Amino acid sequence: MQFSSESSAAFVRTESVRTNGWRVRRSLTALVSLFLLGFISGCYTFTPAPINPAPGTDMVLGLNDQGRVTLGRSVGPAAETIEGKLQSKTDSAYVISVSSVRYFNGGSNTWSGEPLTVGTSFVQQAQERRFSASKTALAVAVAAGAAVAFILTRTLFGSSSPDKSGTSGPPDGS
Repeated sequence: MQFSSESSAAFVRTESVRTNGWRVRRSLTALVSLFLLGFISGCYTFTPAPINPAPGTDMVLGLNDQGRVTLGRSVGPAAETIEGKLQSKTDSAYVISVSSVRYFNGGSNTWSGEPLTVGTSFVQQAQERRFSASKTALAVAVAAGAAVAFILTRTLFGSSSPDKSGTSGPPDGS
């Protein structure tokens, strides 16, 4: 069986279109994922935690130097913050179900709710993570505006008006 140069050129064009299509899809997926990550995290605010926060409160504990050294074996060296749900708090310690640990080098580790006891003397700053209605409303408004702008610039809705380019028929031949 022989292939003509015409059919192989069509094959190359088809493969090129397929490859470019996948690149566009991957890029679009990455951009949407990045947007959603920012959208989700933008809906919360961090406020100083009350003296006796309720169990189940989402907390972020900023560690001091003593806390980093003491908890280094448990959470890793150079830990900056520990985030999770508060199980209980006494005058001397927080017991937290850890969801993530962030480090000074920008890295982070995801945990699956393992309990960790953190002495209050190891905590530089305790913050409560709260849902922010105003940030959520702003994020929704921006997303809606972006969707409307996309639709309007892509003419996704058809128009039945005739073309107004001035060519109303075939040339008259003169």
